[in-house]
Amino acid sequence: MKFPRSLPSIPRLIVAVTAVTLAVGLGAAVAWFRTGHNTAINAFFHYPGALFLISAAAAELWLSWFSWRQFSRGETMRRAWFLIMLASATHLTGSLFSQVLGVDSYLNPLMYCDVPWVDAAAESFRQIGLLVGGPLQMTLLACGLLFVLRVYRRSGLFARLTFSDGLLITLLALYTFREAWQVVEFIRAGKVFTPYQIIAWTSDPLLIVLLFEAICIRRAVLAMGRGLIAMCWGAFAAAIGLTALGDIGIWATWNGYLPGTAASVGWYVWFLAGAAYALGPAYQVEAFRRVEQGGCEVIARSAAA
Repeated sequence: MKFPRSLPSIPRLIVAVTAVTLAVGLGAAVAWFRTGHNTAINAFFHYPGALFLISAAAAELWLSWFSWRQFSRGETMRRAWFLIMLASATHLTGSLFSQVLGVDSYLNPLMYCDVPWVDAAAESFRQIGLLVGGPLQMTLLACGLLFVLRVYRRSGLFARLTFSDGLLITLLALYTFREAWQVVEFIRAGKVFTPYQIIAWTSDPLLIVLLFEAICIRRAVLAMGRGLIAMCWGAFAAAIGLTALGDIGIWATWNGYLPGTAASVGWYVWFLAGAAYALGPAYQVEAFRRVEQGGCEVIARSAAA
């Protein structure tokens, strides 16, 4: 598949759009802190923020599809990117459900229906979106990264984790155990959980698996140099780590460990995570693009000679 020569650097474009979105969001937060009115901050998350998350997930899906098409049939990496592409599709679906259909905003077509079940339907869409864009996405991504790990392990590039890598995974595991213990205490106290909540419990264990896989892949690729492929898997590791950080922020807020100001800052972690998920396949596509352009230049020089 040919890449348009006029196509700008996709990673730089993603970073630029993310920076602008965060600037607008922080401006809305400043207006909220100064005036005490939450109109601006609510408008940001319901419209520019929601559109950014959906656009980032759509870009992630398109770029993952592009990456998948670059590998030949039968290649293990083609299978890996197919699963990553499916994970991107569930990410986009979950974003549409949770950011549009599950929110009271003008973007939600359900809000134009004058029927009594609209609020219940919106809440169901939100819950489904959180599960599709959460545990289901994580499961598919974990399977895709497992194929990538097999490729590098067979190539003899499997590298040992550093102390910082182990520390990050250990901290996430400790948080998961702490949250699991809290759930056990709630069950003993007689609290009843919904099926949505029970399925959502799998998110944190899946994040541990994903973080381990992404870090291992990145360490293996770094053995070959700090190029675009290393940046690709580094972006996936960052996305997973930021998702875990966002989950920890929500848990800390619900338990009263974070004050209102610190909790509001944590809301913006999800924009960084969405951008990082899109940057992963973006760097892969950029690597293919440079290889293709380099090959065209060699052919042109040979013809001129």
